[in-house]
Amino acid sequence: MQIRLASAIDLDNLVPLFNAYRQSLGQASDPLAAREFLGARLRENDSVIFLALDENNAVGFIQLYPSFSSILLKPLWYFDDLYVTPAYREQGIDKRLIQKAQELALEAEVMAVRRTHVSASTSVVLDEHSGDRTVYELMGPV
Repeated sequence: MQIRLASAIDLDNLVPLFNAYRQSLGQASDPLAAREFLGARLRENDSVIFLALDENNAVGFIQLYPSFSSILLKPLWYFDDLYVTPAYREQGIDKRLIQKAQELALEAEVMAVRRTHVSASTSVVLDEHSGDRTVYELMGPV
């Protein structure tokens, strides 16, 4: 299993994964819109995408978006795009993708955060364990 940064040459492999990811979240299949969206992200270099490959077959991805934190006074990358095809789940690929994202964030000295429990109908969510009104889970030292 290889996990590496995606580039424009990976667009054909990414589109079916991204489309399946969106469908898993209740969105209608729209490969053309997925291609346009991902193509723009790769062209504009305004997100970081890691791709998991089994031989030449793309089986998962994680996408990070750059931003800033007023609270932490630091740049950060957040993600809420993580997907592994059903046939490859339960093999730790999701954890390996997250680990790669964390490693790159450490190298770039950027805080990595993950949205938690976000749905289309919520803007601030109640953490089910602590009761905190939080939207992000820190994935690195502050």
